[in-house]
Amino acid sequence: MKTSPFILLIAVLFAACSDINVSDMGSQLLPPSDQMTVNTDTFTVRTDNYVVPYIYAYPDSFLLGTFYDQKFGTTHADIFAQVEKPAKYVYPDSVTITPDSIYLIMYYKKYFGDKYSPMHISVYEMNKGTFNYTTAYPSNLNPAAYTDKSILIGQKSVTAVNALIKGDSTAIAIKLSSDFLKRFTSAGPDIYADENKFLDFFKGLHITADFGSATMFYINQIGLEYFHHYTYTTKGSAGQDTLITVNNVIPFPANDMVRQVNRFLHPDTTEILNNLKSSPKQIHQVSAPANLFTKVQLPLRAMHKKMESQNKRTFINSARLRIDIAEFDDAKIARPVSASLLLIKESAMHRFFAKKELPNDTVSIIGTYTPTLNSVTNEYDYYYEFDLSRLIANEFLTANHKNELLPEWSDFVVVPVRVSYGTNNVVTKVRHQILMNGVTIAGGQHPDKPMLIRTIYSKF
Repeated sequence: MKTSPFILLIAVLFAACSDINVSDMGSQLLPPSDQMTVNTDTFTVRTDNYVVPYIYAYPDSFLLGTFYDQKFGTTHADIFAQVEKPAKYVYPDSVTITPDSIYLIMYYKKYFGDKYSPMHISVYEMNKGTFNYTTAYPSNLNPAAYTDKSILIGQKSVTAVNALIKGDSTAIAIKLSSDFLKRFTSAGPDIYADENKFLDFFKGLHITADFGSATMFYINQIGLEYFHHYTYTTKGSAGQDTLITVNNVIPFPANDMVRQVNRFLHPDTTEILNNLKSSPKQIHQVSAPANLFTKVQLPLRAMHKKMESQNKRTFINSARLRIDIAEFDDAKIARPVSASLLLIKESAMHRFFAKKELPNDTVSIIGTYTPTLNSVTNEYDYYYEFDLSRLIANEFLTANHKNELLPEWSDFVVVPVRVSYGTNNVVTKVRHQILMNGVTIAGGQHPDKPMLIRTIYSKF
């Protein structure tokens, strides 16, 4: 059989290639200076406690009460609320209306703390100022700008287990004073015909807990309910006058058509900071609502210098910041660990929440609580992890384009947040966490679990 010269050529080429590692074929075609290398580096960060004076919150639920624990200190929460005027309140002149009572109703599905601990709630009328619908209000607003507390319109002592049961929720019902009922029902038809006139007539409520330190209600709905009856005369079947009495209730909801603000106070923050600073191991707290966050400084200049040296192009394969939980709260009633934390540039933090922005990986990054089994110790490690690769790449690109040095330390803040997801696990909403949360994390100088950035990058 005659062998084709073409087949012999193929065989020779195949034999020649058999001694070459396919994964190295590209690099053998490049001069040594152009070969791609894969590098790993670890960078330390600096950390510090970050006191939160206030947050901007647009809550869909509200905290009410006071709670103290030794680790995170005291949290006090009260509520300022406008109510919406009813759309159809005015009756015809032929109807005689008799006011009966007016109640503040606060619905809640959950609470935090001791369900048997008593709480005394006081309700004041906002008699000095009210809210502008489009203004963002801080969580540390001054009550004196809205009420002088001279008009106490209701009060009640409650526990989480003796509240009125209504539907699938529990509710706190506080009967308001007869003086308030008389004033509230004295408004003429012109007041109820105009929203601004109504909010000037009744500016809102200040609801506060002035006794108790072991329970926090998670209020999900607030409103006034005005009970009254009216009478009118009609003709009976025999032509006689018949007096008809109708009992009725009109709701005045504190809904998203008007404004509500949750105020948070932490009176013993200094004591908690002293406890953190005196710890033999560097630890910090991230606690909500609006309590303590943690400041993290990233060494971007040192990273840029190390990763982009040797006049080669750099591609960041991975850059992960890991924040370990240093200790868990062992109190009988412990605050839940934050499910999600946001790492955000300090300079962008207030804008991000005030304008309801979404994370973009170059300014703000979400990290989730991740328990992982350690194959060495056979125990679980508990930590949050943040993917910094796009953020760092963007900082490097900007510095190179402007031919500027990156700052030696770039300031970020770790913030507890509530995250909403849509289809395909896409983030649709990020808000400040306003429920009771808290976690103690290891700092940058922690001897056992230091906060570090671990990088993998390619150079070519």
